[in-house]
Amino acid sequence: MIPLFLVTFIVFIIWFRVKMKRNNSAISEKDAAYWERERNANFARKRDISHLELLTVNLEALPFSQNPDEEEAELAQKVRTCASAKMLNLTGYTNTDLKEQYGAGNLDELTDWDQNFMYFIRALSQWGAYLYQKKDYARTKAVMEYSIEIGSDISTVYTTLGEIYAREHDWEKVDELISLVDDSDFALKKSILKKLKLTKLEY
Repeated sequence: MIPLFLVTFIVFIIWFRVKMKRNNSAISEKDAAYWERERNANFARKRDISHLELLTVNLEALPFSQNPDEEEAELAQKVRTCASAKMLNLTGYTNTDLKEQYGAGNLDELTDWDQNFMYFIRALSQWGAYLYQKKDYARTKAVMEYSIEIGSDISTVYTTLGEIYAREHDWEKVDELISLVDDSDFALKKSILKKLKLTKLEY
């Protein structure tokens, strides 16, 4: 007579193998579908992209200082330089998406525009972080609010702005940030939400 534990073990092994086979089959089908889509995207006809609305930066809307210190001057100049480049927020689009929608021949240019946007929002966040460190909360708020307005997904932009709103006891604005992040697909969404909610408890 075969021991019960051995029968149980054999049944488990059979179940595990069936489960793995099904998973591997599903993964293989998914991979095949992806590569078929990618292959088709590589042959997508080049389309007109002149109608795409590039980001136009109004530098007058940003709180540049007339007499910045050396470090802020460098950060501000970086913002100005980045602002002069052609840029487009393509967050959420994969290369395959872009090739399918606009044609493979436009991928390099679209990628450059998206990269320029990333450089710009990073420059804004660095400038804003420096102003916050200097306790220049009014100008920090202006920089971070502008960053959010143009679609920044950098976590410190949201958490820093949340800190400022909390200092001002503007809980409605903190809640607006929480709702905005909650409705997003940011990579660090959970972390940002946690920090914003903690901010409400700390002030």
